[in-house]
Amino acid sequence: MGQLGGIMSLLSEIHFDKIGSLFEAEDGSGDCSVGECLNPSLLWEKRDKLEGIDRGPFDQESQYLSSLISAFVSHAKELRLSPHNFFAPIPDAFEYRDWASYRAAVDRWEDFYVLGEGAEGSKNRLSYCLAGELLREMIPSLTSSASQSRGFVLCHTDLHIGNIFVDENFNMTSIIDWGSAYAGPLSELLATPGLSGSTSPPGESLVAAFRAGFGQGGKTIEPELWVKGEMMWRFSRLVRLLSTQDYTLFKTLFELVHEDGSDDIPRTFHERSMQKHGRELLAKLREDAEGEESQEEGSEEEERGPEMETERIAVARKLMLMSEMNPNFVADKRLWRWLGDAIP
Repeated sequence: MGQLGGIMSLLSEIHFDKIGSLFEAEDGSGDCSVGECLNPSLLWEKRDKLEGIDRGPFDQESQYLSSLISAFVSHAKELRLSPHNFFAPIPDAFEYRDWASYRAAVDRWEDFYVLGEGAEGSKNRLSYCLAGELLREMIPSLTSSASQSRGFVLCHTDLHIGNIFVDENFNMTSIIDWGSAYAGPLSELLATPGLSGSTSPPGESLVAAFRAGFGQGGKTIEPELWVKGEMMWRFSRLVRLLSTQDYTLFKTLFELVHEDGSDDIPRTFHERSMQKHGRELLAKLREDAEGEESQEEGSEEEERGPEMETERIAVARKLMLMSEMNPNFVADKRLWRWLGDAIP
């Protein structure tokens, strides 16, 4: 990780005046220019077909972040969301003490999921739209004047262990797959890569090694910028829908930005959903999904229902009732662990 930090440090010395993808000059000179941004957050999962999205190039970091949020919200409105369920994330095996407790959590989550609207339901789509609104309000905290003054830097769009070559001594020899490289904000280089594919951010030892490698040669990074990097790690995974733990990513990002108030996130969403804008948006989402959604949900519950044990049905229905009555309800690891201890 220290070697990777050193490579990212070298990339930070390549500066651009705009954010966007790099295109080779047509005159054969070998020069390149910054053009439309082909960031995966703007293209993948059929986002390239979304209309009304500003795709750059961008003069300001805030414009770039706003574009990513717009693509995120448009995805929530128009494209398939499954398996992303904002307030009922799929259980992660790493969150449970053994395989049996994890499987029990998955079974209970599936029961709850089937009885509700599911990922494609209007309420879940509304939650992602409201998350986009709150993310947009965070933009001033995600950007940095110090980062802007340094200029924009060369970023790799898809850094993972499959794109890193090492020799027999585990020294990094090359990084491949630069076809979609782009000029982006410095905070993206300062975010310690999560190479394991885990939904959790890298551990403290890996972060320390990465930052030490980045600082080789006497390079000094302001503490504020390291925090921006932590924020960007979560922001980029959230808007790109890389994880099934979207609520966890949002909650941690919210804590980094606001330093408190994360326990009130579900209530904040509920209050916004009850405002005029929230009610109108929910009505529009329901109108768009009318017919097809109800037919799919009905058939799914009909197929699943008889297979569910009586006790499991009762538990799932009580959870549904709780979710409707409690504005702070979140069906995450805390709930499934508690049920695992309470119900043998």
